[in-house]
Amino acid sequence: MTDTPLPIHDTIEIERLLNAAPERVFAAWTDSEARKRWEPTPEGMTMEYDSHSFTVGGHERSRMKKGSDTLAEFDTRFLDILDNRRVVYSVSVSSGGAPMSCSQNTVVMQPEGTGTRLICHEQVAWLHGKSMRPEHEGGWATLLERLEAEVTA
Repeated sequence: MTDTPLPIHDTIEIERLLNAAPERVFAAWTDSEARKRWEPTPEGMTMEYDSHSFTVGGHERSRMKKGSDTLAEFDTRFLDILDNRRVVYSVSVSSGGAPMSCSQNTVVMQPEGTGTRLICHEQVAWLHGKSMRPEHEGGWATLLERLEAEVTA
């Protein structure tokens, strides 16, 4: 019998004040081409998208590739969307058909002055017995930097 590692659970919280109105920040989520520009794809890798449906119950499938090799597959479902206020979605990640992680993510957009306080929570279970917290924190930091550049351009 093979030892199956126990899942590792964690919650990542990050926030940032963006110099753009909530409507502008939310619009960056609704536009699939804009999302491709600000999503945190690591250096030397590309993302391929099969579908994008930014609606409650909507589904998105994508793959992270390095050259012609697929490193990870993402299955995203949008669970709750409140225009200009919040986006709640789940993401299942697999590699070579084996599940790697699943998470529920909540992004809240609060008006603050002329800008937006973006509050992000990721509740994640890594299924292969290894925490990837530093990688996820780095991904969130990159996402927020790119999103900020997108909405303030």
